[in-house]
Amino acid sequence: MSGRYLDELAAAAAASARAEEDFRRHTEHRLKEMASARVRAYRRYHLVDDMVERARAIPDKSASIAAQTSCALIQAGWLENDSAFEELRKRLTPVAELVYDDLHGEPHTDVSASSILTALAAFEAWYRERFGTEFPFAEVRDQNTFQSLVDF
Repeated sequence: MSGRYLDELAAAAAASARAEEDFRRHTEHRLKEMASARVRAYRRYHLVDDMVERARAIPDKSASIAAQTSCALIQAGWLENDSAFEELRKRLTPVAELVYDDLHGEPHTDVSASSILTALAAFEAWYRERFGTEFPFAEVRDQNTFQSLVDF
């Protein structure tokens, strides 16, 4: 008779261990998803922030758009002599135009945050369809990391 209660206790312990393992597996998966979403969100933020900084310094619209798109694409690893560079620039231009208009547009021009985010999402969707992958945003920068200006 003594074996039955030990068997029940062992079964309860094993069930608890399985439940804990299932929970850990689910939690680890969810944490990876959340970390990935956070990284992507910061990369999108830095992309648009860099475009804003380029646009702020250049009052000429066409020069500003060219600087914004080139900066974003080069930071993402594209080179100006890549065959798709001009196509990418053309597709990113609506975002750059909205950023420019927000900073330098006529006073009655009202650029909403949602219009910039919609244009960015449209670019990302096109990129995914065209290249079969997510847009390769530049790495998130750590402001406290030393970066040499000279390549040794």
